[in-house]
Amino acid sequence: MRISKLSLAVLALVISASAAQAQTNNASITATATVQTPINVIGAQALNFGNVFPGVNKTVAATDLTNAGRFDVTGQASTPVTLSFTLPATLSSGANTMPIDTYTGVHADNVAQTGGTAFNPVTGASPTLSATGGLFVWVGARVVPATNQAQGVYTANVTMTVVY
Repeated sequence: MRISKLSLAVLALVISASAAQAQTNNASITATATVQTPINVIGAQALNFGNVFPGVNKTVAATDLTNAGRFDVTGQASTPVTLSFTLPATLSSGANTMPIDTYTGVHADNVAQTGGTAFNPVTGASPTLSATGGLFVWVGARVVPATNQAQGVYTANVTMTVVY
């Protein structure tokens, strides 16, 4: 019996020593997310070619504050964005079409285009929103009416997509 009591005592000592050596520890971290100001895009002004005559090309420059198409963008201040465009190849009037063969663009922090940057809408642009979260984008183009272009009002949609 004595050996078995001694064996039990040694076993209890080993178990309690093992339990005394076991340690646990933990830590925690904080998970955070900051929701940014959503992007808002407004088609502020139509691209207006005005009167066009058969066989006479007409260009509206992106720097033409009166006739160039304009988009107004608002979002998170001083944040880079990517501009991409869906650009029509033609304007339509019923079954009749008139080609658009070139596009130009300017983006600026202000509506006066002061310090604006020229870009090609076909390839898009990657500007940064102003310190107040604004951006103005103008689009110009050239139409190429045929010498027998049918009379009518020709239209198409130019779409700009802005992504953070």
